[in-house]
Amino acid sequence: MDAGDLLELLRPLVLLVDPSGQVRRAAGGCGGFLGHEPTSLVGSNVLDLVVPAERRQIGAYFTGAGEPHRPIALPLPFRMRLLDTVGGEHVVDVVVTSASLADPDDEGWVLMLTPLTLQAGSTRSLDAELAGASRALVKRLLAEELEVDDAERLVRVVLVDLAQGEVIPGHDTDHGLADLVIDGLHAGWRPWESLPRDVDHHQLPLIDAPVAVRDRLTAEGWHIVEVAAVEVDGTPVAAFIRATHRRVTTRPSPVRTTVEQRMRGLVDVTRLLYSRWRDQDVLMAAATTDPLTGLANRDTLNMALAMGEEAVGVIYVDIDRFKEVNDEWGHAAGDLVLIEVARRITSACRRDDVVARVGGDEFVVLLRKVDEVIAGRICRRILDEVRLPMLLADGPRHVSVSIGLAMDRSFGDLVEQADRAMLAAKRQGRSRLVTA
Repeated sequence: MDAGDLLELLRPLVLLVDPSGQVRRAAGGCGGFLGHEPTSLVGSNVLDLVVPAERRQIGAYFTGAGEPHRPIALPLPFRMRLLDTVGGEHVVDVVVTSASLADPDDEGWVLMLTPLTLQAGSTRSLDAELAGASRALVKRLLAEELEVDDAERLVRVVLVDLAQGEVIPGHDTDHGLADLVIDGLHAGWRPWESLPRDVDHHQLPLIDAPVAVRDRLTAEGWHIVEVAAVEVDGTPVAAFIRATHRRVTTRPSPVRTTVEQRMRGLVDVTRLLYSRWRDQDVLMAAATTDPLTGLANRDTLNMALAMGEEAVGVIYVDIDRFKEVNDEWGHAAGDLVLIEVARRITSACRRDDVVARVGGDEFVVLLRKVDEVIAGRICRRILDEVRLPMLLADGPRHVSVSIGLAMDRSFGDLVEQADRAMLAAKRQGRSRLVTA
């Protein structure tokens, strides 16, 4: 086997590109490269493979590297997105050297293109997390880690976020796998629950799936389904579903040990990320919410008020004679009353309204995109909800609240206006609304 034969057997694609970007030679890409036959790329411009939004940036790498005939190499690999034959995007690492290293009279560049799916690590999602990427993007990257797209088979992965109830595909062109998984979940399919004890990954016979899901998977050409579960401190938080779509009837058998090791590594990385997110959520909740009621705290309310939105209103709510509740029934019963009143205020408000506990028995609601008519309706709903029987095993049968409403910023701070209006409602007999 000579050097040319070895080059043809490379999984990465190697291109010789002239200074204008035209591909002069192509080698490697064994099994196909993102659906492209390597030899078909000869004569095309390499930039045609690049996602349009990144073409200018890619050109800057080469114009900044000096003249092609000078014997240099770009010191570090870089990353870009390439297009497959159906327009799908794939992240690829690029290593570049000057063609003149082999022949001083030769101008151009030698590019070795390695899709991330051919790489062994699962660090891209960790890198994105540390760089401050959104959780949605990090989950998408996790689902991309074990994809395969070559001449023999197509492998696609979806990540099922159990806490959020989301199904995240690793690739837009997943041949409907994500939709099939969603339909299966709606039909009660929970393949990760059938994993043997102490096993986080196994190949799932299609016969284990509900009939409707199995028939659709088979009809779409999926032959093998694998599942991996992710747990944090014994609680299932996510699962990977990996499906294989054979393109030829005879193909090399993959080494199962390699697949299983990669899957275990991906599960470990995912477990680490979900554990980190849980800890972040706990810290965020401690910093932004009231520990008793779970409502926003005063700092969160102040941040929402500082956004300076137009058409806002503020409702100030105070429980009537709450000291008497604590004196007669005890502070434990008082806490239960606070929790129930918080729940009722929230149920009377809209999804985008901010409900905060700002004192012992005081609550403030920031209303967004509201006029005085709608604000008045919300206040009356709060009054009516709180007046309903409390149904506590050991506590008061009824409580009421006094409410102040402020809508006009021209008279100063809305919270102070609403507070004064609430005190006026107290003086007028309690259990009523006064508008500033």
